[in-house]
Amino acid sequence: MFKLIKWLVVIVILIVLLVVGLVVFGISQIDGLVKAAIEKGGTYATGVETTVDTVDVSLRGGTFAMDGFNLANPDGYDSPHFLHMGGTNVAVSTASLGQDVISVPEVTLAGIDLYLDKSGGNGNYNFVLEKLKRFESSGSDSAPANEGGKKVVIDKLVIDGVTTHVTGVPGLSSLTGDVKVNVPRIELLNVGAEDGGMTTAELINLVVKTVIAASVEAGGGIIPADMLTDMQGKLSQLVSLDALGITSIGELGDLNALGGKVGEAAKEKLDEAVGGAQEKAQDALDDAAKKAEDKLKGLFGGGDDEDDGP
Repeated sequence: MFKLIKWLVVIVILIVLLVVGLVVFGISQIDGLVKAAIEKGGTYATGVETTVDTVDVSLRGGTFAMDGFNLANPDGYDSPHFLHMGGTNVAVSTASLGQDVISVPEVTLAGIDLYLDKSGGNGNYNFVLEKLKRFESSGSDSAPANEGGKKVVIDKLVIDGVTTHVTGVPGLSSLTGDVKVNVPRIELLNVGAEDGGMTTAELINLVVKTVIAASVEAGGGIIPADMLTDMQGKLSQLVSLDALGITSIGELGDLNALGGKVGEAAKEKLDEAVGGAQEKAQDALDDAAKKAEDKLKGLFGGGDDEDDGP
């Protein structure tokens, strides 16, 4: 009996050591697992290679830190990247870490660098926005990259310090060089709350389309009208912030329609340009018709109603 108890104690100790070992191993691997999930989710949502330099998750302290988030350009573009973000540090509700939906009071994403590059012809932004549309489509033929994983609800998501570069525009870039747009601070409230949380891919999708929409709104009169019209047309095909139950506040005003105000302004400018061109064309046609009429009158002697005599 004593030997049996001894063996049972040894077995229990071994099981405890094994469980502790697995937990320690899991904790030691969590940074790599989260890093891989972010990279996979970003690539799935945007269609471009997504990389992260470092991820640091502290389960005990309830914090998450990430450095060097980068969305590469599609093939055919020479600018440094599509979107790059420096670092972010987030406090997480520790009580929710063991649940399927993690609650985050506030996230600040700062130092975002966006390149709108037209050197490849169609524009890198068109490629990415088309991929976002595919991602949001219910008819997508592949599941989200981290389906079944944890989701997140963010009470307040702050996007600050966005710099947007406009490059590769035929004619314009060779004359003036790259155009730079500084985007004011954006705050998104209740991110993921309405739908029970957002996956990593869904969150990246939200951030990318919001940054593009904010750049469109801030870039009115700076970004060429044809680019504004292109981006607004693509943005209008994406799910609005309103539909996601998200409220947008900040110096840019209401972004819930994803830059609709700028799209309307760009359209008005385009309509004015088209209208002016049509008016000039009509004037030219009228002038040509008048000249032709005068020539015909001169040719057939119908220019004046004078009596030439008997």
